[in-house]
Amino acid sequence: MSVDAAGTEGPLTSGGLVLLFLDGVGLGPRDPELNPLVAADTPVIAGLIGGQLHEAAGPITTSDVVFRSLDATMGFDGLPQSATGQTAILTGNNAAAAMSRHYGPWPGPTLRKMLAAGTLFDVGVRVAGAALANAYPAGYFAAQTRRRYRPSAVVFAATESGLGLRVLEDYKSGNAVAADLTGEHFVGLDSEAVRAGPEGSAQALVRVAAENSFTMLDIWLTDHYGHRQDHASGKALIERFDAFLGALVEGPRSLVADGATVLVTSDHGNLEDLSSGSHTRNEVPLLVVGPGAAEFEAAAGLPDIATAATRVIEQRS
Repeated sequence: MSVDAAGTEGPLTSGGLVLLFLDGVGLGPRDPELNPLVAADTPVIAGLIGGQLHEAAGPITTSDVVFRSLDATMGFDGLPQSATGQTAILTGNNAAAAMSRHYGPWPGPTLRKMLAAGTLFDVGVRVAGAALANAYPAGYFAAQTRRRYRPSAVVFAATESGLGLRVLEDYKSGNAVAADLTGEHFVGLDSEAVRAGPEGSAQALVRVAAENSFTMLDIWLTDHYGHRQDHASGKALIERFDAFLGALVEGPRSLVADGATVLVTSDHGNLEDLSSGSHTRNEVPLLVVGPGAAEFEAAAGLPDIATAATRVIEQRS
């Protein structure tokens, strides 16, 4: 499958929104034994919000940084789930209300209809292009041909908007990002692939974002490590993410220096409390860095993200 740049022809001028989606990351206890986000060394995040990501952090409001904790429950009992949470983030609708409960991990007919009606990807396509920056291995596309293939809300929304999924060749050419921020899996698949690491991954994302008004990266491994109660892997990934974030928001060649806004958020808690391998009802982080940060000051829950994000995307010149 080819990459669909949604009609863009080369780099555009500055602006736009980059959504770094950390699946299953809430604001949990300050105990480093339970919470890899507290155990991790995260100097970039600490510099932005004055400390680590935990339940006592924030709020922060400056001219170019907004940090909030968001309610992920959408007014419903039970543990928040990926399909309803991701749908709420991408559409601005209370997806749990549409289902009368939390639902996931994959969207069924009701949520797919909601996603097909319009998401942030559609806003990006309309303004100046959109992209899902993840690279997917050949095995993922083979799975698409099977009867039981069930895409995540993120993948369904992107493809419904007419975007192609990026492949191994896109990763090798520096036009896609691996979800682990290293590319270890792709190196195992192809001897010509390189371990990009956080800095190389950031360079690839900058390249993708330069051609689009909305770019999303789905870092789904955080939820995976939470379910496995894998403290070491979760901590290592959060530390890579911190370095990756730093390359995107700091320095004269960063996305923020070029006028883009970087948004970090999640759909539900999990990794932040490894006392169990299940989701949590903890609030989730909303960290926004860049010229559009002020648009998110009033955000209180997952559905609030899309409205603010739309305003930022539409400011792309």
